[in-house]
Amino acid sequence: MRWGRRRGRGPGASETGRASADGGGIANSGVLHVEQLVVRLAADAPGAAADGALTPEAVRDALAAYARRVRETYARLDMEVLTPLSDQGEHQPIELRKVFVPPGVREGAPPSTLPRELARRIAEREAYGARGGSGRAEGERAALPPGLYPEHVERAREFAERPVEPLWRVLGAEHHRRLVVLGDPGAGKSTLGRALLLRLTREADGRPELPEALRERLPLLVELRRCAEERWREATFEDFLDHLHSTEGLSVPPPVSRGLLRAGRAVVVFDGLDEIFDPADRTRTAQRIAAFASRYPDSRVVVTSRIVGYQQGALTAAGFTHYTLQDLTGMQIAEFARRWYRLACPEDPGLAARLADGLTDALSHSRAVRELAGNPLLLTILAIIGRRRTLPRDRQGVYEHAVTVLVAHLDQDVKHLAPAGRPEVREVLESLDARDLLELLRLLARHMQNGEGGIAGNFLHADELAAVIREFLAGFQLPEVRVRATATALVNQLRERNFILSYYGGGVYGFVHRAFLEYLAASDIAHRYKEEREWSPEELTGQVLVPRVGEEAWEEVLLLVTGQLNQHDAALFVDRLLARFRATDEDDVVGFALRALAEVRKLGTPVMTRCGEAVVDALTDHLTHWPLGVEALDKARPALRSFGDQWVGGRRFLHWVLVLGQFLTDGYVPGGPSSRSLLSALRPGTASHLVLARHAPEPKAREEALWAVVEGWPTRAGDTLRALLRERAVADPAPGPRAFSLTWLAQRWPEEHRELFQERATDDPAPFTRHVALRELARWPDAARPLWAERAVADPDPAPRGTALRLLAAAWPRETRELVLDQLTSDPDPRVRANALETFIHHWPDEARGRLEERAVADDDPVPRHLALAWLTQRWPGEARGLLEERAVADPDPGTGSLVRHLLGEQDPAGASLDALRRLAVSAPDANERALALDAYFLEDRDDESEKASGPDWHALLRARAVEDPDWAPRETALECLVEYGPLEACALWRERAVHDPHHRPRATALKLLVRHRPDLALAVARERAVNDPHPDNRLFALRRWAVAEPESGAALVARMRDDEDGTVRAGLAWSLAFGWCRDEEVLDAVRALSVDDPDDQVRAQAAAALAAGEALAAALAADESEAGGGGARDGR
Repeated sequence: MRWGRRRGRGPGASETGRASADGGGIANSGVLHVEQLVVRLAADAPGAAADGALTPEAVRDALAAYARRVRETYARLDMEVLTPLSDQGEHQPIELRKVFVPPGVREGAPPSTLPRELARRIAEREAYGARGGSGRAEGERAALPPGLYPEHVERAREFAERPVEPLWRVLGAEHHRRLVVLGDPGAGKSTLGRALLLRLTREADGRPELPEALRERLPLLVELRRCAEERWREATFEDFLDHLHSTEGLSVPPPVSRGLLRAGRAVVVFDGLDEIFDPADRTRTAQRIAAFASRYPDSRVVVTSRIVGYQQGALTAAGFTHYTLQDLTGMQIAEFARRWYRLACPEDPGLAARLADGLTDALSHSRAVRELAGNPLLLTILAIIGRRRTLPRDRQGVYEHAVTVLVAHLDQDVKHLAPAGRPEVREVLESLDARDLLELLRLLARHMQNGEGGIAGNFLHADELAAVIREFLAGFQLPEVRVRATATALVNQLRERNFILSYYGGGVYGFVHRAFLEYLAASDIAHRYKEEREWSPEELTGQVLVPRVGEEAWEEVLLLVTGQLNQHDAALFVDRLLARFRATDEDDVVGFALRALAEVRKLGTPVMTRCGEAVVDALTDHLTHWPLGVEALDKARPALRSFGDQWVGGRRFLHWVLVLGQFLTDGYVPGGPSSRSLLSALRPGTASHLVLARHAPEPKAREEALWAVVEGWPTRAGDTLRALLRERAVADPAPGPRAFSLTWLAQRWPEEHRELFQERATDDPAPFTRHVALRELARWPDAARPLWAERAVADPDPAPRGTALRLLAAAWPRETRELVLDQLTSDPDPRVRANALETFIHHWPDEARGRLEERAVADDDPVPRHLALAWLTQRWPGEARGLLEERAVADPDPGTGSLVRHLLGEQDPAGASLDALRRLAVSAPDANERALALDAYFLEDRDDESEKASGPDWHALLRARAVEDPDWAPRETALECLVEYGPLEACALWRERAVHDPHHRPRATALKLLVRHRPDLALAVARERAVNDPHPDNRLFALRRWAVAEPESGAALVARMRDDEDGTVRAGLAWSLAFGWCRDEEVLDAVRALSVDDPDDQVRAQAAAALAAGEALAAALAADESEAGGGGARDGR
């Protein structure tokens, strides 16, 4: 069916004009012209043709007029209803057809009202192959609120296992001519009906948007809330459609509608069965719909309804199938965001792309925002607010507006529905405005957070719920009878109409979205503090906020509270967090302090400037002490990136990166998680990252810079990124950056670089990079097979050979089996035999036990033998015990006995008694064993915490081992473990050991512990150690720490660069000075002089490279500032 305006052609014309460009609607691929429809109507409805009521010309006019009215009525979204009052004004019109993204559907109705959070976890678990094992299932059962039982979880799991199907395909399926579409409020039920009308009344443009069975159909929409009016209760739906035609133009003339309905050429959408409040009326309406479908068995009938309150009986009996709308996926949300902002910012595509990226980025960094965004209504609110605010930083406004829309606007402003119930109850409900309802919801959130399940539980018993509502209503001086009746009606209103509360069963309710509970709980705390003066500032931070830090369920609440405090109170909270961080070993507290700081809107005031500097100092001190601790800061990374170019903390952080942070390489593994540790946490996409990716002296820093470039240049600089990655994949001197570059080339532009992967798999000098190249060739297994076969035999290193063997076995197990067995038994390299053994275990598990038992005895090297014993213990612990005990005695390797005892749990320091650990810590002959005994005691959770905490001897023992142990490793471990007894008490010993320990490693560790816990003391020690420590690595670290703590110390560092006796120190300082003071000409002149005058040729070369890097960095920083609009030096002093 093709729709359009007449162009003045007669009945025999071959085509009609296209709809106007601004008419709205989504095009479909129907090819039936209006004239063809007229012919079909004459054939399918001879009665209408016979009475001469409609000529073909009249039909054409009627269809064109209907299409026009559909577009005028439904094409544009009503932005005013969804827009916060603060953002009301002129809005770019948003056409539904251009932003509508069809959600997926699952067959059937959800079997229970599980909390959405738990239902989502179940669905995600099924989507990812049920990873997580029985422990995850046990956790789900433990998380059930009262009233829900494991069978509810099982039914929900069964529902989640059903496939998600495309919406249009289900609507067009032959066996779904009668269909009920269920969904939560805001899930897109009404939008579905309108989008279908727009698609089917749109001219063809060749796009196959809809299934064939839906094309060339007359779409009709019946809003059931209007049919609930008294005058339509005894009328037929045909009468109602005739009324729509005659009064609003939202149907076609009766002869047309009747003829197409009888001929099966119509799709009728009955929208909003749930909007008929009275259950008896709702049942009668369902029966009327069933009768309508029976009168027109060949036409398609779609009914939409909310899930809550829907009864399947009448429609199921009439042959209707049921499907439920699903939350939008991440890809669907991203597509919606792109479409929305292209329309909202038509004159600025760059801004549109940044806003869309910002919205999707917020989803990846905020669980609460991600939970809301799956609902199309709430996603639309996110998009509207995200136009002028930053998400997730400004999500507080999103929650407030979303709750307001759900409780106030949705029914009354959008659907003009009156509250249900008796007149006196309706009168009370109608008198409650949004402020009243928000106050009530805050009270409910307060009772939940103080109740049985706490903030993590998200549930309230029905009697408690009713009591809270009655107490609230009593404040309006209503009679008790009316209070009770209204309380009951209000519970139903909140649950059934407003999508705020969910009924779990067993008389238990909870908030539908945890985000609502968290926002309302935070608002309640802020209200009690600011309006009711329940606490002083010290009491709020010390008694309410800080004690709950570290409880996962409270994280979002605490952050939202911070965003509602004035800057002095927020700074007090952050200060208390930093004090707790310094006084404990709770490293994640500094990440939370950074996230709390990000909730404050005005960071440029003096109090927040000081606070920001203190947070960044704590962050960098944490990473100085423990570079791998960045993994604990993943949640804080979005906060660090949200502050903007002018934030003083960002400049401070970057100075630390340039002077000290990039040189901290402890624990670095190419391709490991620490690759994203530092630079990728800064605002990405800056030219300075390109410089560091090429010029940073440490492979770790170059890999981090590549991460920052990849994250920050997703689309707008693809050619620059591609060229950089291609260059570093070959030219970088270290395997980590080369492998990283290959991985990202494979992800972004695989086809272009296939030959490069083949070349690096053979020619790269590093085994790790060859391994990565071989792995990336798995995209083309058939083409890669000859290379894998050659590398599995010929590569000089066992790691790439093992990779090639595993890839062959995965793709062609039968053909590869002999090669695996040959390498497993005959390869001269024991590491290759070990790799082959693991490959065999994975691909032929039924034969694994016998092969493992054979290799545990027959292999002539302990590496494969020990691997076999470990696998036997893991897979068959009971059956393998005899063999393990035999090998403990008979194996020729002296370490086998210790390994077997460990595998059997007989020599596990973690499981040893406290007395045994004390003896091992003092008397074990091996230094590593003494260190492990200390570690085992403090790293393992123990039942008897009191013994651990009060152990007289352990504190004294640690202090003694930190000084008296003859080996450096136990001394270093003891210094670290003293944190358990309070770092502030250990500071004096750390300070003494930083100077007097005879080995450089404990001295360095003691100084880093001071940096982490007492930076004021650390600065004085660093100044002294920078000159007097006998080890060059310690002097260099102390100098760099000094430079971070006192950025004005450039002149002193220049002097040490000239005068230090060790070339390592002189070259290292040249790098720190060139990066950290890259725009200070006097400093660069000193580095330039070192590159010419130093007596050590390696120092001269390093200084020259540092000078080139500094000059390039200065130019890049200038470019960054120019792009950002100026604003002064960000770094480089």
